[in-house]
Amino acid sequence: MTVILFFNIIDKGMVSTWGIDFTKVYGLLGFDIEGGRMIDFHSHVLPGIDDGSDCVEESLEMLHTAKNQGVSTMLATPHFYAQDVSVDHFLEKRKKAYDTLKRCMDDSDCPDIRLGAEVCYFRGIGRAREIEKLCIEGTRVIMVELPFRQWDEEVLRDVEELMEKQNVSVMLAHIERFYAYQKRKKIWKEVLDLPVIFQVNAEFFDGRKKRKLIKKLVEENRPVVLGSDCHNTDRRKPNLDMGYSFIREKIGQNAVDEIEKVSVEILEK
Repeated sequence: MTVILFFNIIDKGMVSTWGIDFTKVYGLLGFDIEGGRMIDFHSHVLPGIDDGSDCVEESLEMLHTAKNQGVSTMLATPHFYAQDVSVDHFLEKRKKAYDTLKRCMDDSDCPDIRLGAEVCYFRGIGRAREIEKLCIEGTRVIMVELPFRQWDEEVLRDVEELMEKQNVSVMLAHIERFYAYQKRKKIWKEVLDLPVIFQVNAEFFDGRKKRKLIKKLVEENRPVVLGSDCHNTDRRKPNLDMGYSFIREKIGQNAVDEIEKVSVEILEK
């Protein structure tokens, strides 16, 4: 009964309201969050910059929720659309949003924040000037959101050029969300065979085909990291703990250890 109540509290987004330290609760339930290795690679936690958090108060609640789940570092990855804004203007907006949030943060109650971007794919991205400025802070890794349509040879070529000509590593955002669009399995396989990092949303377990894909990637020792892709405190709230718990249950602790290892290595490069 205690476990059922615990998950109901999480599901209703009541962490901050109830003031419960769920890091202790997780320990009692057998979830391994000691050592602070849970890294959320995808979030829209910065206030007022995209379709994520509306205000500082919501951002702080999102951060507190993530911290209570055991998240040690959260990447702030606001949407970047090349057709709407220049790289430099985007970086200015991102800094302003981050500075506004940082002034109100109590570091003891929040994960560390690392700045990045969710770069929406556009034709010619592999040759785009200054695109490397959108890499995750302190790394040469750039997160790219591929189009929600059937991919073609141009998409494949652009991703290859991004790695080769810009000398960056590519992280493909929420890879599991694109499977339903890919009727040409040859292109799908060729993209999956690229030397990229696969970012998976923590809610991937809501579909059988998604679960099968992630299990395959992990078992093939492909570099996989998790992200909550949280946007708010309601329908798309922080939930990284659920993804880790599912992987631990269905694939095993070794898979969790490998994901944590890859996650740390990316940020330390």
